Amino acid sequence: MKTVGIMLKEKRLAKGLTPQDIEHAIKIREKFILAIEADNFRDLPSPSYAKGFVRNYAEYLGLPTDSVMAFFRRQMTEAPKATLLPKGVSDPLNAPFVKLTPGRFIGFLVTLLLVVFFVYLGSQYVRIGQSPPLSVSAPVNQAIVSEQHVVVEGKTDSDATVMINGVSTVVRDDGRFYDQVAIDPGVNKIVITATSRFGKVTTITREVGYQP
Repeated sequence: MKTVGIMLKEKRLAKGLTPQDIEHAIKIREKFILAIEADNFRDLPSPSYAKGFVRNYAEYLGLPTDSVMAFFRRQMTEAPKATLLPKGVSDPLNAPFVKLTPGRFIGFLVTLLLVVFFVYLGSQYVRIGQSPPLSVSAPVNQAIVSEQHVVVEGKTDSDATVMINGVSTVVRDDGRFYDQVAIDPGVNKIVITATSRFGKVTTITREVGYQP
């Protein structure tokens, strides 16, 4: 298919003119003349410059400008958008958004590891300053019982130490604990403490009345 560049180049050669002759005659730089003849409009400063250069070139060679400009507009419509832009603008658009290199991958990996480390460090720092959670599901506070032993059970951190009235009890992997405590007739105070590995303590007290 005949293009604008082919028409202009054929007419120039038919007249025995060189690109330098065209440059001197219409003051368009030789490299732009060659870009037009190659239909490489992206090497021109802008689409508006391309339009003006083509019109002036066609007029100088004596070609029908309306016909040439019609070909030019059709080429511009059919060309990819990137070719309508100056080369310096279109190249970044054609480049991949992110170019992954070994150096960038290692940098990303190191950054990710640092983020994970500092998040872990921050969580440990927060835990150091916090008392362990402690919940007691039995016995109910101020309950009245008729048995000499009362069940004490609840939940805390799995790495916490639980003591009931000063006596250590076993904490399971899920943080639950269970024990039985002997009580005396009357009102008994049961003190449950959970101590974290950082030495922070949470205490819950239950009062249980025993009526034999």
